[in-house]
Amino acid sequence: MVGFASLAAFPGIAVFVVFQVARNVSNYALTRPARGVLFTAVSREDRYKTKNFIDTVVYRSGDQIAAWSYAGLLAIGLSLTGIALLAVPLSLLWLTLAFWLGRRQETWERKQARIQEGV
Repeated sequence: MVGFASLAAFPGIAVFVVFQVARNVSNYALTRPARGVLFTAVSREDRYKTKNFIDTVVYRSGDQIAAWSYAGLLAIGLSLTGIALLAVPLSLLWLTLAFWLGRRQETWERKQARIQEGV
């Protein structure tokens, strides 16, 4: 959200580069390991099938949809600033979803632990 807000306030290549570097660093340092933890709750076979599907179909489809969306937003007259402003509330929604999913994972893990203790 901060990156998109900064890009909206100060559109330029320097802000974009800083934003991209910060995004890539956070992706490799936080997002990938956190996603990996979510897969610990499933069987080994399901984990490998699911991870491969996500890494190929979901990510590549997401990249393509993002490219089409960007082109579409430019076609309807939005500037880089307008697109960045549109991305701020979408980022907030995505962050809210991430916290909700994290809480669900914690609840599920506690439930599984109670089941295993009872066995």
